[in-house]
Amino acid sequence: MSVTAARLGHSPLLVDWSHLVLGHTSSHDGSEFDRTWKALKSRFGSKEVGFYDSLFENEISQASESEALAGEILAQGKFSDCLFLGIGGSALGPISLLSALKEKCVTSLRFHFIENPDPQDWKQTLKSLSPESTLVCAVTKSGTTFETVAQLLLALDWLGKERWKSHLVALTDPEKGDLRKFSNENGIKNLSIHPSLGGRFSIFSPVGLFPAALAGLSTKDFLLGASQIRDAMEKIPSHKNPLFIISEALIDHYSKRPIHVCMPYSTRLRLFGSWFVQLWGESLGKDGRGFTPISALGATDQHSILQLLRDGPDDKITWFMSIDQTSDPVSIPQISKKHSLKQLYPAFSLLEGHSLHELMTVEYHAISKVLTRKEKPHLHFQLDCLDEKSMGALYFAFSVLTAFTGTLWGVNPFDQPGVEEGKIYIKQSLEEKRSLA
Repeated sequence: MSVTAARLGHSPLLVDWSHLVLGHTSSHDGSEFDRTWKALKSRFGSKEVGFYDSLFENEISQASESEALAGEILAQGKFSDCLFLGIGGSALGPISLLSALKEKCVTSLRFHFIENPDPQDWKQTLKSLSPESTLVCAVTKSGTTFETVAQLLLALDWLGKERWKSHLVALTDPEKGDLRKFSNENGIKNLSIHPSLGGRFSIFSPVGLFPAALAGLSTKDFLLGASQIRDAMEKIPSHKNPLFIISEALIDHYSKRPIHVCMPYSTRLRLFGSWFVQLWGESLGKDGRGFTPISALGATDQHSILQLLRDGPDDKITWFMSIDQTSDPVSIPQISKKHSLKQLYPAFSLLEGHSLHELMTVEYHAISKVLTRKEKPHLHFQLDCLDEKSMGALYFAFSVLTAFTGTLWGVNPFDQPGVEEGKIYIKQSLEEKRSLA
């Protein structure tokens, strides 16, 4: 009997693909996986794609620089808020990480992420902030991202020039782009995003590590969890690698089931689903191919899209996620006994003595059973607990899964020609408007 569930090396991540490959016969032998992995690793080794080696190459991750600058800023003790400007991968990574580990963010710094250049959102956010006590972080690898640059110009005016050197941090390309030139010419504190790191793979760079350090999270544990996945990728034979097997199965399901629903059973992982949507959609949606990613939340969306998943078109695969252990499962009290209720209420008594964590776990297993009985494919990622190491493992596993799936499918997972074309038209429209002004 073949193995269909496994822990990825010594990492805190357990993967179960048993309900994804039922009745599935592999169309690739181990040699195809070997060829794909060799081709992908050659891109890593050439420094064309840097996320894989960023875990032990500080030149790429800028981990020590991120830690040092965060420590310097926190030691000043003058900031109560951090206004974080970025869009796409420059924002979704840190937003989802800080949301997932909210309870572990031990500094008093309050984060405000502005992704969209929405005027109402901008005005409402600034109403609650003071330029004297706000650190502004502007993140754009190219240094020319229109949405972020527009917000930066507003922030510069709001701060006042006398605060630029002390209240602003730029995260951008080490050499190119307007933000790099501006920061160099005006003495702005800055961190470099290595040219080999695309936005959606930039969580293992200052884009993710700097705000994590500002929040008081352990970037060392975060990188350790990712490293444990990398070690597993290096040691597990290709034909037994769970992520490679999943890639093949998802591709084989594609013609019938191109929609993927990411459904974590943890509110803290809700925004990880948003990060996944960009990673999966932007990396693989090319050349007439691509999966359509959707973000959902268990158990909340059992009361919205579960009916569709069960009895709707058989065109979806559900990606479940769960947390095995929590520091406080929150026990449900035995109200009937505690308050001497004369009447026993069936729903009350059924839940009394259990915990919210236990209920969430039971709900996941119940919904998995619902989909299994209807022969609707799904897979499961289980984290040991919700901490820096587990999140590092999760982000890295999904990054490798995406890179391998694209390479196996004949799709370049590291470019985004559609996004770049949109930028060209935006620039043309802005230039036309300026010429008419």
